[in-house]
Amino acid sequence: MNPISFFPGKMTVTFRKGPSGHLRQDPSAEAMRIKHNPGLQVNSPAEKHELVKTSARTVVIQRGGDVSDRQEVMGEYLLQFGKYQGKSFKWLLENDVGYTIYLMKKVDDEERAGSFNPQGHSKDSLLSFLDYARSFQEIQDLRNYLISRNPAEPVASEGDNIVGFGRRAKTTWRQIWESRADGYAAYISRQKCIKNSKMYNLQQYILKQERADSCPTPAEGSTTSTASTPTSGTLVMEEDEELERQMLNLSPSLFDTGLSPPAAVQGRAAVDPTKGINMPSMMLTGRSHQLLLLDLQNRMTPL
Repeated sequence: MNPISFFPGKMTVTFRKGPSGHLRQDPSAEAMRIKHNPGLQVNSPAEKHELVKTSARTVVIQRGGDVSDRQEVMGEYLLQFGKYQGKSFKWLLENDVGYTIYLMKKVDDEERAGSFNPQGHSKDSLLSFLDYARSFQEIQDLRNYLISRNPAEPVASEGDNIVGFGRRAKTTWRQIWESRADGYAAYISRQKCIKNSKMYNLQQYILKQERADSCPTPAEGSTTSTASTPTSGTLVMEEDEELERQMLNLSPSLFDTGLSPPAAVQGRAAVDPTKGINMPSMMLTGRSHQLLLLDLQNRMTPL
């Protein structure tokens, strides 16, 4: 005979499994007894979420459990809906996984039809239970397996996903965002959704677009330096330097013939053969320095 433990400490979920290790989805004998006997079913007004939470924490403390463990505390929440009302979340996972999967699918279908109403104490309990159930890897694996038997068609990008519920079931996520001025996107972003449901996934996409829209990226090429683009002033300086190199190679005697500056530079200092070329007076640009260079080259050509 096993000794009675008044303070068992932490209680973990013990899933019913088949011979191959998969989760059994059929109801246990106890669950079948409640299911087929309406007299054993509780039919009382649903309690508020805070009262359910406080009662669960009290149970955990009394048995020496860890109240900081969210999953452990939620395991003691009492269902406020359905044929198993009054039973704990932990009890339902241990006795009727199939009903859990049914509830997940039912909520997905209601969201798809746009008829899911998250208001009320019963719906609070339902959302809390589904959140609790999804915290177990075994439930996630079973759910993924069931979904994989009817895989969705791949999409080119996230925005190409179809809404899949409500009056805009055939609309893409991108179209919902681009038409946000009508208020539908804002309505979805405010809803209380089941995690990983169609509405939840659309809501996350909208929130991500809102964050990106509030933090625009800098305009492309805004940081490009103007120094990389040659200016007319740079070209003029290059032309002047070329003229200077060619003129410095000339003999000063070529200027003894009385060469006078072009009309464009009349009034400037004349060339002094003994001192070389007065470069400030010869710094010409454009057509003027080209004519001067041609004149100099003609004088250098032997007769």
